[in-house]
Amino acid sequence: MAWSAPIYVYLWLAGMAGGSYFAAFLVERFAGANNRGLSRLATQMGVFPALAGVFLLIIDLGNPTRFWHLLTQFDVFSAMSMGTWILLAWVMIAITMSILYWTEAHPSESTTRLMQGISVGLGWLELALSVLLLTYTGVLLATSNRALWASSVLLPPLFVASAVSTGIAILVTYVLVVAQLTVTHRAEYKVPIRQLTGSTEWLIPMRTIGRLWEAEAIVIMLELIVLIGLVTWLGVSPLAGAREALNELAFGTLAVPFWVGVVLLASIIPLSFDVLSPGKELERKGVLTAILSSSSCVLAGALFLRAVIVVGGQL
Repeated sequence: MAWSAPIYVYLWLAGMAGGSYFAAFLVERFAGANNRGLSRLATQMGVFPALAGVFLLIIDLGNPTRFWHLLTQFDVFSAMSMGTWILLAWVMIAITMSILYWTEAHPSESTTRLMQGISVGLGWLELALSVLLLTYTGVLLATSNRALWASSVLLPPLFVASAVSTGIAILVTYVLVVAQLTVTHRAEYKVPIRQLTGSTEWLIPMRTIGRLWEAEAIVIMLELIVLIGLVTWLGVSPLAGAREALNELAFGTLAVPFWVGVVLLASIIPLSFDVLSPGKELERKGVLTAILSSSSCVLAGALFLRAVIVVGGQL
């Protein structure tokens, strides 16, 4: 069965959901961001791309009964089976946590402490599922016998790095857009935003946004290093079809989306925005514009990456 647009968009959305929560969780706990506002946003926001990914998977299978067939088996040796279960578990916990967040925002004395304890425990479980979800998006392809997909162990790390950078990009974009709506005193947006986030203290500090952007630059550099390693390995790999796959990427029918979409949009341009924005003075309009431009490039580039890899593996 040929894999087309629904599959690579599905991989992009699933990676975005897992990557945003993974990044938010780590930034809050290890970068001096002591509130849970960021992981709260990542949880609630990630439900939508994850559900869209499930919908696209059903579309690609061509028959909804095939999707339900995946749910009747639990095969640890099947990347598709495990990935489906991981994604659904991630969605169910995210929905549960969203309900708990809303409950915390409308507390009673008897439930507040209990709800907070449960949400903290589920948060750690969601982190573990996010790691599995990130890894799965690359392992799904690497377990095949296609030259481009199976020629190197670097494909899963490439998808993991791309998913994390995508997750950071969507978080930063959402936070900055929402902040701008409130700064301009658009009161009509405040009530639905507060209802969605379950808190009146939903604004994310600029320092946290700065930490996210710094993390994004590091992840993009790692992604670029892994991409270079993958391309190099394709050139020297003894696996049949590896060099042909490299020629398709670099010089063949996929050359334009590879060089423009993957190399420029996903890597070079975002890094350039980061380097050319001195001092990280986030209140400056030019710096905020650079952050949004960088994040937009990352999001588009990540989609190009999955499209190029999925299509290139079937040529």
